[in-house]
Amino acid sequence: MRTLPPARRAPQTSKRPRKTAPASRTTLTRFRMPSRRDAVARAVDRILELCAPARLSDDERDNLAVAVAEALSNAAVHGHRLRPEANVRVAVAVTPGTCAAVEVADSGPGFDSRTVSDPTGPEGLLSTRGRGVFLMRRLVDTLEYNAAGNKVRLVMERRPGR
Repeated sequence: MRTLPPARRAPQTSKRPRKTAPASRTTLTRFRMPSRRDAVARAVDRILELCAPARLSDDERDNLAVAVAEALSNAAVHGHRLRPEANVRVAVAVTPGTCAAVEVADSGPGFDSRTVSDPTGPEGLLSTRGRGVFLMRRLVDTLEYNAAGNKVRLVMERRPGR
C-alpha cells in the first residue's frame, strides 16, 4: 500500500491582532496661493483652520497668523513680483495637540536670510527692508530657510501656560 506524504499543516494564525507601528498622527495638506496681495488673508484663514487640531492658544494662533501672512506676502511680492501666473506653494503639517508647521515657497531667486540686519539697531532704523523676517523670528518657535532662500518653514509648538 502506498502511503501519502504527510499532510501539510496550514500556517497557524494568531487570534491576537498583530502589533504594528502606530500610524503617524501628523497630517499634511498642500495647496497653492495666487501671487496677489488680496489672496493672503484667505490663505491665512485656511492655514489657521488646518492648524486647529494643534490646539494652539489664542496668542500662539495669532502669532502664527501674523508670521504666515508675512511669509505669504514676501513670497508673492518679493519672490514672484506679483506675477499673476505664479503661485506660492504652501504645505501645512499638523500634529494634534502638539504643533503646527507651515512651509511657504516661491520660485524666485531667494535671498540670504543671514544677511538681514536687525531693524531695531541704529543702522536698521531707517531701512525699509528686513522687518518681516525679524518679526517672523520673534513670533514663531522655529524659522528656517532653505539654502536658496525661497522657502521658509515656520513652526509653532503648543505650550500650555505660555
